[in-house]
Amino acid sequence: MKKRIFFFLTLFIPFYANSITPESLEGIWQGDDRIIFFGHENQIAIILKEYYGWYYDRACEPEDFSQIKKRARNAATQKKGYDLTTEFKEISENQNLWEMTVHTGKKENFTVPLFIYGNKIYLNFLIKVPYESDSYTGSLSDTEPDSGSRIFAYWQGLNTADSLKFSGHQVRKDIISWYITEKGTYRLRFWQTDMLHENSKAAFSDENRLYTVNKHIFSAGQNYTCVSGRSTNIRNVEKYSEVPFEYTMTKNGSVLLLGKPYLIKVEDKSSAEELLKIVEEANSRRKPDPPALFPPEELDWHWDLINQLEKGNSQIEQLRKRQKEFGPRAQDIERKK
Repeated sequence: MKKRIFFFLTLFIPFYANSITPESLEGIWQGDDRIIFFGHENQIAIILKEYYGWYYDRACEPEDFSQIKKRARNAATQKKGYDLTTEFKEISENQNLWEMTVHTGKKENFTVPLFIYGNKIYLNFLIKVPYESDSYTGSLSDTEPDSGSRIFAYWQGLNTADSLKFSGHQVRKDIISWYITEKGTYRLRFWQTDMLHENSKAAFSDENRLYTVNKHIFSAGQNYTCVSGRSTNIRNVEKYSEVPFEYTMTKNGSVLLLGKPYLIKVEDKSSAEELLKIVEEANSRRKPDPPALFPPEELDWHWDLINQLEKGNSQIEQLRKRQKEFGPRAQDIERKK
């Protein structure tokens, strides 16, 4: 009988604690299509870069912002901005991993996981859930120092978002997690379920090895499962010989960053007054005139020939007479040059 190798999964239990705005998050954050401000006591302001970035719309802001700087009223900006508040819960202690819940004042509250790393906010990432390998097998453990072994772990996905919006967050139907070993990379799909969240295990096998993971993932207010009903057997696992996606690992090896950062912190500005100054300066810009459809040329219009051809035509002579009442003709302007 073949010996079976067991990988024991360290249970991933989120560390939740009610929190006001984390200190590392306070300030002004710049993105491609918006600027987001996080202030004291759960304040949030969202500035949208509209009209290809030529106009900054104060779409979402606390009510007292209008006392600092009066809101503009035009076709792009509504009379009153959305006044929202936030609440933060720590996913993992001392990791700058948070779940941000945006309270709209209605029933449509929504929650988004985010990760703060190097003065950047990431929305797309995987959290490491280390596994321990049996020393008898000689497999690499999570404590090995080389970079190759640091990727060997169970990387859990979350109910992440593509953007931080004030109009709501579309809950993911599926979460993809990855179990990475020196023998292969395994793709695990978790899907939405109405089942109660359980701290139980599920497993899949490959040859003579059995891999164990958490059966459920509870993220951003939604529960996900990788098995049907009370089953503990994970089916339809996809295996890859190499990691099939690009990533950046944090220095401590606890998070895989997928894609570029969503927001970058503005280092030298952090207050509401400075935020509104940024908006004012941006909206005082003037977009350059578009280039001429045709390149400028020095043309000879042959006005003498045109006048000669028009001579004796009563309809044209009446038209020219009416034109003089409105202003000079083109030939009059040309003569002044």
